[in-house]
Amino acid sequence: MGSGRAARLHLGTAGLLAATLVLLGCQAQSWPPVPEGTGPPAPIMVLKSSILHSVLAQHGELADTFAGRMTYLAAPATGSAPARGPAGPVSGTVRNTYVYKSYAAFASDLAAGRLPSTVHAVLYDIEKWPATPRDEQQQPQVYMRRFSSLARAHGLLPILAPARDLTLVPGGSCVKRGGENLSEAYIRCGIATADAGAAALVVQSQIEEFNVAAYRRFLSVVARQARAGNPRIAVLAQLATAPLGQPASVPQLVAAARSVHGLVQGFSLTARPADAETTAGLLWAFGRLGQGR
Repeated sequence: MGSGRAARLHLGTAGLLAATLVLLGCQAQSWPPVPEGTGPPAPIMVLKSSILHSVLAQHGELADTFAGRMTYLAAPATGSAPARGPAGPVSGTVRNTYVYKSYAAFASDLAAGRLPSTVHAVLYDIEKWPATPRDEQQQPQVYMRRFSSLARAHGLLPILAPARDLTLVPGGSCVKRGGENLSEAYIRCGIATADAGAAALVVQSQIEEFNVAAYRRFLSVVARQARAGNPRIAVLAQLATAPLGQPASVPQLVAAARSVHGLVQGFSLTARPADAETTAGLLWAFGRLGQGR
């Protein structure tokens, strides 16, 4: 892929946000007001492409909440064609992203020429699950570096999203010790230590979102680790509408997001289908915060 494509992909100090967003049947009048004070504009966002189509088809007014953002539309790299664009007019810039759970699958797709030229970024969702080969789970830093290097060599922006549960992999390069929780093991093992080629790091911080102080503390340490090896990397905080099944309200999510204002460059959003209205309210709130309201 040529230099013209690489130029289109350049984001400066901005980065990417890895996110899964489900938003169906929301009613704007039920969204809570945005509290007063400074908040994050959330300039970087990645959403599932199919969901964005559904969102805008039902709630076209949310298109304006993307103003000033770099929005990456995420799709699984399993033969599905990436969306060519949103279902309606969206403010800001929109790019297509493929999600990979395996470095081996990514390398295979590149070798076979299966990535369309419309794909601009790739996200490596490496976790302790069957979709990620055991050798990749056991050596996450090794394979994240390989993933970033291969992506850059093909003019693609690499996003790394290592899970905290990689410290539970038997035979792993660094495993959880007795008495540690997953966040502590994640930090001690340096799972978030990113290589110089990575464009962004998604930090799975959602487990701490109900405790604002803990949420900021965890992200602060992880961000320092990531930027020590790559000062230009974009650190992205994870938010969830129901971490471990516990529902979160829009004010709770906004409070967590506000706590890391100036510390991260964007947010990753995960949502259950049942939490559609909460997710819509959060999008709306982020849009208003981005306008300085």
